[in-house]
Amino acid sequence: MGFKPSLHIVEGGVGKHLMFTCLLNKLVEKYKQKLCLMSGFPELFKHDSRIVQSHTHTILPIHDYNYEMMRNYNEIIFKEPYKSNFLHGEKHLCDAWAEMYDIEIDSFLPDYVINVRREKEIHEEILKLGKFALVQFTGGQAHVTENYDEENAGRNYRYGQEVINLLKEELPNLNIIAFSQPNESEPLTNTTAFQNFGGIPKFVDKSDFMILAGYCSSFICIDSSLQHICSNKRFNKKGVVLWGSSNPKQFGYSKNINLRSEYPYAPEIKPQKVVDAFLEQKVDTNAT
Repeated sequence: MGFKPSLHIVEGGVGKHLMFTCLLNKLVEKYKQKLCLMSGFPELFKHDSRIVQSHTHTILPIHDYNYEMMRNYNEIIFKEPYKSNFLHGEKHLCDAWAEMYDIEIDSFLPDYVINVRREKEIHEEILKLGKFALVQFTGGQAHVTENYDEENAGRNYRYGQEVINLLKEELPNLNIIAFSQPNESEPLTNTTAFQNFGGIPKFVDKSDFMILAGYCSSFICIDSSLQHICSNKRFNKKGVVLWGSSNPKQFGYSKNINLRSEYPYAPEIKPQKVVDAFLEQKVDTNAT
């Protein structure tokens, strides 16, 4: 019988998919083959040489009564921490994932690969920004167009505009770029939005933010996708993350400044405390 690769299935949101990338090197090593993935966000893996195929989730396997598609693979591998003892709340998600795969990892930090060709296309536009920070205060439901949960399961931060205003007073030369979907909140003033808010047309989606993260001075965000985008181990960036209902010991990274709310199920953190934490990093805002 000839060689057949295995198919790995990943579920969840953008952030969870990016967290999965910390496992890639060890998975390639364990299975002695590059990876084939089926996931909700296949575009996140398209430019990674460790991954041969990146397919979207599809109902095809359910209705493929002859099983022609799945016969191309040796094993169908699906490890889901959200359906395991991880729910006891005692481990980091990546640690639980690694345990399920029976591998050992040396870092929880994301290890995704950007689209280098796209980086070249927007490089001049990035340089025009000068020194900039990325911010995200809402998230979690990018595809919800009606009945958006404004609390986002206790993760959305209500004082984003106040943080922006205070930050601009302290660092007037720092450009601030907001990562958000139009369905989530009103546009933040004193910021540069990406295309979904009618802003810079060159920056159009999360894949561009994965590139921008490598150039930012720092970031401020809730527990959502931007935290994982900016924490890529390849970028060596540090920022401020605001926590409400979720826990940095399970979903965060120790290199960041993790501010936890004293109130349960809401990131109720004073804007000045957020800005002070940001300023503690002594972010360089001088033009280059």
